[in-house]
Amino acid sequence: MDPTILASLGLVIVLGLVLRPSKHDPREPPFLASRVPAIGHLIAFVVYGLRYFATQSAKTRVPAFSIDMLFNKVYVINSPKLVAAIRRNHRTMSLDPLFTRTAQCVGGIHGPGLQLLRGKESQGQGLGHATTAALRPALLGEGLDQLNRKMIGYLSKSVEQLKSRGTVDLYDWCTLAMTLASTEPIYGPMNPYSDSNAREAYWELEKNLSFLMMGVAPWLIARKAWKGREYLSRAFLQYYQADGHLNSSQLAYARWKTQHDGGAALEDIARLEAAMGLGILSNTVPSSFWAIFDIFSRPALLQEIRDEIWQNALSVTTEGVHTVDLADVQERCPLLLASFQEMLRLRSNSLQLRVIYEDTMLDDSYLVKAGSIIVIPASVINRDEAAWGADADAFNPQQFISTAAGEKRQKASAYMSFGSSPHICAGRHFATGEIVALLTMLILQFEIRPVAGEWVEPPTNVNAVAASLSPPLGQTSVTITERPEVEGVKWDFRLTPGRGRHGLIIG
Repeated sequence: MDPTILASLGLVIVLGLVLRPSKHDPREPPFLASRVPAIGHLIAFVVYGLRYFATQSAKTRVPAFSIDMLFNKVYVINSPKLVAAIRRNHRTMSLDPLFTRTAQCVGGIHGPGLQLLRGKESQGQGLGHATTAALRPALLGEGLDQLNRKMIGYLSKSVEQLKSRGTVDLYDWCTLAMTLASTEPIYGPMNPYSDSNAREAYWELEKNLSFLMMGVAPWLIARKAWKGREYLSRAFLQYYQADGHLNSSQLAYARWKTQHDGGAALEDIARLEAAMGLGILSNTVPSSFWAIFDIFSRPALLQEIRDEIWQNALSVTTEGVHTVDLADVQERCPLLLASFQEMLRLRSNSLQLRVIYEDTMLDDSYLVKAGSIIVIPASVINRDEAAWGADADAFNPQQFISTAAGEKRQKASAYMSFGSSPHICAGRHFATGEIVALLTMLILQFEIRPVAGEWVEPPTNVNAVAASLSPPLGQTSVTITERPEVEGVKWDFRLTPGRGRHGLIIG
């Protein structure tokens, strides 16, 4: 069977694992039948991948609809108004079954260790929720400053090396640069990802994630991913045994301490950390690629951003060092951040999932029943014309500049790129800071041009279920040359402590 078909099938199986069949109630969202009962939507999803939900949403043009997949009820939400209603009713639905399934299949955690992680609403002990909650304070304040300072140093080294590279595959380069810039600050001097074998193990796991998520004989049908998981889990076990976490970041230490104090075995802590790469890397790498692509393929926008940074965030010392405070880029160069958010708006194809535990009325309009699942396709919500205008499909960074308070609230419910409250991406400020820093360094120092002569958008892997933005398929070879007007210039990039949070629109 083709790997992309197995990948899609794996995600559908995950959706179905926690559900039970139910008859359709007229108060539920209208039912969208398939030509082949029960499995028709499944077959179409296998063929078309994540975009299938968006295609059906465009056809139905209703705020929500119901479908059966594997004899399980799935509600597809198309309306920002209903997204807001889901936020208000968050206590009757949960992400825990998916988290537990990920810990089991991706991490390889079983038995008492899995029961520790499982949510209390599922008769577990809630350690998974506690571990996730421990991330948030470590990704703000002093913890965020610590990560940003080290991240900027690693990115600067990677960008400096481009001066001697000439031609690179843009996605491959982003993969290496962002993997190191993301993980070195988090895990410290003993970072397992410093080893190329560990990096390769992770990306094998990530590329073949759905094989693991099927949960059936992974050592046989998901052998590459399984071997990657086992290698990375051993690497993290050795990391903890050598006390690498004691000289790491607040983030890495807080995750270890929460699980250790909660009674988790060291091997299970290591296995969960191997799965943590899905949160750290799977979105950051494709996001950096597409941000570079969308800005450098628009020469007028590129020049406008370059001029804005040069005028508002750059200073030159008496020794001729060109110094950029990335806090000034954030606060005084709105077009760059707006372009990044607009790229996310148009390219995010993630599915926000909620498992329903109690029958719930959404906005006094639709009943969603216990035992079913809610799916919110970002690609639909992010292009809602009521929030984004008649040109919602067009790339327009001005959507995020000088937004009035009322308009910002309306757009927040129509922007799923960082998730939806209360399940907002905890690492959004760090990830945004990474990509904005990378873009700033590249925009000021380099010209980037496709080897083929023109920017041609590559096809994407729509079945890459771990990434909120589909990674490109094939190569995107580019020539990177230092801009003549800054050739030989010494650069210093920094970020003033306490100014690492970004003014992002979040759902």
